Formats: sequence, C-alpha cells, structure tokens
Amino acid sequence: MKVVKNDVVYLVNAGNDPGMSAIANDYSFPALGVLALGTWLKQRVSDLEVIVRDGGVHSQEKILKDIEMYNPGLVGVSVLSTSYQNALQIAQAAKDSGALTVFGNDQAAQLSGKILSNRPYIDFVIGSEYGEESLEMLVKSLKDGTIPLSSIPHLTYRDGDSIKGFDYQRDKNLLSITLSELNKTKKRTSALDIFPVVDRTLFPKEHWDAYLKNYMNKFAGLHSSEVTGVSTMNRARGCSRQGKDICKHCDMLLDISFSSPKMFWEEAKAAYEQVGANVLYEVCDSFSSFGKFVKDVAKSRPSNLGFEPQFFVYAQARDLVRRPELAKQFKDMGVFRVNIGLESGSDQTLQHMKGPGDSVRTNYLALKLMKSEGIHVYGSLVLGTEAETPETLRETVEWTKNIIDERLVSDIEAQPILPLPNNYYGRKLMEKDLFPEGPTSDWPIDTDQISKLYVDRFSGVSYEAAVSAATEIRNHADASGINFGSGVSREDKYK
Repeated sequence: MKVVKNDVVYLVNAGNDPGMSAIANDYSFPALGVLALGTWLKQRVSDLEVIVRDGGVHSQEKILKDIEMYNPGLVGVSVLSTSYQNALQIAQAAKDSGALTVFGNDQAAQLSGKILSNRPYIDFVIGSEYGEESLEMLVKSLKDGTIPLSSIPHLTYRDGDSIKGFDYQRDKNLLSITLSELNKTKKRTSALDIFPVVDRTLFPKEHWDAYLKNYMNKFAGLHSSEVTGVSTMNRARGCSRQGKDICKHCDMLLDISFSSPKMFWEEAKAAYEQVGANVLYEVCDSFSSFGKFVKDVAKSRPSNLGFEPQFFVYAQARDLVRRPELAKQFKDMGVFRVNIGLESGSDQTLQHMKGPGDSVRTNYLALKLMKSEGIHVYGSLVLGTEAETPETLRETVEWTKNIIDERLVSDIEAQPILPLPNNYYGRKLMEKDLFPEGPTSDWPIDTDQISKLYVDRFSGVSYEAAVSAATEIRNHADASGINFGSGVSREDKYK
C-alpha cells in the first residue's frame, strides 16, 4: 500500500462534535499534537508537503474543502471522545478523495481494533502518545514500501480481512518513552528533548488570531498587562498517581517523562518569537506532581527571555498542600493560573474518585494557597459517580457556590461522569455488557447516552439530578461573573 497520489500529508485536530457543551478553555489554546507531528515530519521526511489545521478554529466545512483542494495522499486525524463524529466525517471525505487515513490520540488508541473493524474508510490507527516515530515510519512505508507495516511500533492496520498490530489492552505496557528507539538513554529525565521545538508557523495566522480573540473574550479580566498571543506547550508528561492511585475517571497511561529545564525554556521562548505567545498552557497531566522539575524550571528561568511569560498548568490540591513551596516556585517561573480537579464538595464522593489522600479540606486549603499567591484557579467537578447520593450532591453544589462566592475560583466546570473505554466506569459498563451499541461498538453517537446509562444504573442519584446540579452550579457561576462549562456533555441539557 502506497501514497500514490502525491506527497502531501494533511494533519488535523477534529473539532468538537455539534452540540457538545463548551469547557471554559475551548478553542482558546491550540491543539499541540498535530503541530508537533507536523514539525517532526517536516524535519525527518524529505520531499513532503505537510499541512496542519485545528478544527477548533478551522470549521468542519473548511477542513472538508481543504481535503478537496489539497488532495492529500494521507490524512491524519487527532480524535477524542467529544470529536469522534467529526473525525469520522473527515476520514470519510478523505477516503472519498482517494487518500489513506490514520487516526491517533487517546480515543483512537484505546479502540483501534474496533475502529478498523467498523470503519472501512480508516486505514490505520497509531496508539502511542509519542506518535512521531510511528507516523514517520508509516509515511516512509507508504512512500516507497521499504518499511513493512508489521515493524512500525504501536500501529494497528488491516491485513486482508484481519486486524493486526497494536492492541491497547494487550500492548499498552509497550508505550513507555523508556522503550522508544528514539530515546537512546532509556531514561525519563530529559527524554522529551528528543522532540524538537514545535514549529507553530505550520498553523496559518488566522488560527493564532482566532485563539487570541477567543482567549481575550473569556479571560481578559485575569490580566493586568497586555496579552500578545496564546499557545500550548508540553515539556513534561504524566502524573504521580500511578497504579491503584489513579483517579477512577482517568483513562490515560500517565507515562512520566520530561524535557530538560533548558529545553522547557527554549520552547517557551520559541512560542513567543514565532506567534507572540506570552500566555502559555503547559498541558502536562499533573505539573505539580513533579516538585524537583518545577523547582529546576523555576531556578533556571533565563534572564534574557525578552518577554514576561504567564503559564497555565495542571495542579493537584494534595500536591500543593503537602508542598506549599510549589506556590512560590510557580510564581517564580511565571504561573498565573492552575487547573485543579476538585471533583466534589463531599468527602464521600471525592475519596471514591481519588482515594483517601484527598479531601474537601485539602481542596479548600489549596484554593486558599493559590489565592494568597495571586494565582487564579480553574476548578472542575464530576457528578453522579457510584458513591453519589442526594446528600453528597447537595454538599457539592453548596460547597461550590461557597468557593465561587469567596472568589477562590475564576472558572468552574461541572458535568455528570462520562464512562470512557479505559476508565473505571467504562470498564464496569463493558463488564456488565451494558456499553451502548454493544461490545463491538467503536463509540456511540450520543455520549450523554453513556453517562445517563451509568448514572441511572450505578449511582445513588439520577442522571437528571446530576444535570440539575451542574446547571445550578453553572447558573451561580454565571451570576457571579465567572466562566463555566460542562465539557463532556451536550449543551442542550443545560438550557
């Protein structure tokens, strides 16, 4: 199998499916994965035209027109549960134009066999978080046939009527960065230095203009100085919660790896020089998990950056309370905003989701610490899990109203639990043979159907009660003038 039409590769992040509710950050920050992949291909594969787009700011209609205009030989799509229907439409249009198609990202990786079984217009799925190596090998294989598909790591593909290659459940232990052929040292520290600084100019200028406009429409009030641009970066990955300590609603492997602090700052500086980004979203799964890395990054901040960075990072309440020095280190490196998974205002449901090491008191202390340092907090809540009762749901609503009234959060997100293929709740549905559309389904059209099924069957509250609680929280946030959202459910539930 070869790319016979031309040597054009079109990489796109599928935008959210129609009707999906927004989250507080939607389309304010770029999809970094496709940019990183495009950067890698441009540097590693000669005579290749690489076009990169983000469906978050480049409409589905424009993407479909692009495919017709550029006539690519290979179309790669980054897929999440909230964008799956758009991704399928893109793949079908690409196949109709004569292109080959490859899916990647969490949703595709975990369901690769089912996707290829159900969707004949999708040719390949790459299951690795570090997809650069696999995509490069696939492109070279399709160009000249010298690399057999069977030798490409983490690739699921068809061989006649058979689905072969990577299987997530069987092979996920092979995904660590320590096993990559690119990582010659086999170490986690500085492992991400193997990936070059992202070329953000692969996105057209109108993408960056749209991100900045979207950001300022929501977050201008958080800043006392000019915001010249926004971007994403990812120079640390993973989370300290491993094994049985993983949050029940998490569906990621959380493989830990870092760049050197030097490369971290090179990435930040490049983002500013390329697209004027002085607001930077470091999307490490749990930046606060890695105290030494944070300390080293803060300590090594260059004196000649040429701009004042403002970072947005993920943090865990228990990390901040156990290591309060993180707050000063955050300030030293330029963190102005953190995303904390608060999950619940009731210890009963919170500890069900995250374990005995977390508590509502810990969440509150972390919020107070961040406020004392002048760091804004984006908080998220998950409603309707097994341990939920009418009493715990009411506790959560009232507690959340209180932290809003105390101005301890600047953004709040609340939604019913969404079982995903590889999280605790999704596996429970699978085990009970309750997954919508059956065990061979690659993903239902209506994600709210999955949420409703789980909450009504296993929780102590109804799905409607969870939606009503989320609506009450959203309304209180709106009345208080702070941003709100419900990112994994449909917006019409809250009207």
